[in-house]
Amino acid sequence: MILSVTTLKDSASNVEKWVRRNLAGGIDHMVVFVDGPQPEVEALLGAHPHVTSLTADAAWYADAPWELLNDRQIVNAALTSRLLAGMPWADWLFHLDGDEVAQIDRADLYGLAPETRAVRLRAVEAVGLLHPDRDPTLFKRRLTPGELQLLTVLGALNEPDNAAYFRGHTLGKPGLRPTLDLAIGVHHVIDREANRERLVEAPGLRLLHYESPSGDEFVRKWMALLGSGGHVGQRGHRATVADSIRTLLALDLDEADTRAFLYRLYERLGLDDVGLLHRLGLLVETDPDARDRSVTSDPEGVRQLRVLLDRARGVAKLGFRPKQVGRDVDAVVRRLQVGL
Repeated sequence: MILSVTTLKDSASNVEKWVRRNLAGGIDHMVVFVDGPQPEVEALLGAHPHVTSLTADAAWYADAPWELLNDRQIVNAALTSRLLAGMPWADWLFHLDGDEVAQIDRADLYGLAPETRAVRLRAVEAVGLLHPDRDPTLFKRRLTPGELQLLTVLGALNEPDNAAYFRGHTLGKPGLRPTLDLAIGVHHVIDREANRERLVEAPGLRLLHYESPSGDEFVRKWMALLGSGGHVGQRGHRATVADSIRTLLALDLDEADTRAFLYRLYERLGLDDVGLLHRLGLLVETDPDARDRSVTSDPEGVRQLRVLLDRARGVAKLGFRPKQVGRDVDAVVRRLQVGL
């Protein structure tokens, strides 16, 4: 099976759409850590045959403080990648966020050389519109230096840099063949010496990133992030946006004013000149809802996955961080896998 792992906080309607699109895009089974109590989301995911979910509350992170969302994402993904090591039904694991959709050509993925241990889903980012009437089907790809310079001269960019062109990350997301000597992070795969494993790319491995494609989603995301222990500084490659939001939050305005100014920031800093980009032929068009795929999960593998996650509730989580993947956790993993 091709699996994904995510730490998630979102509305039930967004989650339903996200699950459906990822399964259509090539994921066979999704592991979802629900970031704190979310009754509607928990009920939706708990009833889905191709999702294994777990509510990651304070008890789950009992051995350490986990104020930052990024820390929770990293430990949950790295733990899952190690738990799946040696499981014959777990072929690949990808780390996705709740606004990302994998599009995987299975022939390309399974056609990679056996020695390929890690891959990258190349990111394309949904165009940004203030009030779109539907979900976007136009996406921005990474541009060449010449294309970036052209957009800068035309006034569509402040500087010829993909980090300024994209609102979110440009790195894409990693996938690996689960193994004890590698751990999956947010954008990288880490070995026992804390070195980054080389990520192989293939034409059929792509990531649709719905990074704030509308003013509404931009505001929802940032308001949710504030309640999740997020840190606006994590978007350092978009320093103008991050610094502006940090300053706005420091003013300690009421929620209504904060929302209003977030909309204004998005209008000034987040919108794309979609007409210009489309006329120049720089956009990729794809509709994830148009993909049709019959999903098959391994029932015994799904049962074992549930057992592994339930057993992992009582273990210390710090040792599973990607940069701490020493052999001291190997015995823990083998103990959790006993009988499976």
